[in-house]
Amino acid sequence: MDALYRLTNRAAVGLALLGTLGILLMVIHITLDVVLRATLSVSIPATVELVTRYYLITLALLPLGWVEWRREMIAVEALEGLMKPWLVRLSDVLVSLLSAAVYAVLAVATWGKAMEQYDIGAYVMSLNFPMPVWPTYFALPAAFALAAVVCVVRLPFLLRDTAPPSGTPDER
Repeated sequence: MDALYRLTNRAAVGLALLGTLGILLMVIHITLDVVLRATLSVSIPATVELVTRYYLITLALLPLGWVEWRREMIAVEALEGLMKPWLVRLSDVLVSLLSAAVYAVLAVATWGKAMEQYDIGAYVMSLNFPMPVWPTYFALPAAFALAAVVCVVRLPFLLRDTAPPSGTPDER
């Protein structure tokens, strides 16, 4: 179980780092485009398409598993102070199960759409250049599937009310 925990942790951190890289590339790309427009009246082709079809997808969805891993999703704890510890644990388990089910449904649904876009070779035209956009459709099922796996992997620790294995880099 510890190996699965560490593997899931590494996958979540890895996708979060890819999302961070997407943010960095987007900032550099947009800054360069603005500077070139202001100084040389030249624009980088396909900036709008790249930002909306590639960068925003990576920054919005790839870190989803990492955020779920760190248990930093939006949570309402209004009644938790009134609940006994076993009831709080039961609530956490039920929320994790429900979240895993929702993420799994989203992963399956978006996988079908990604395969459809791959089969047709989806692209957008940008300055008479067909820019492929089908690869970005695969970010959604990957992010949702990892978030579902994270929810399932944490269940034994929630059920036993134990801490996960130490030495994982997700705590930093």
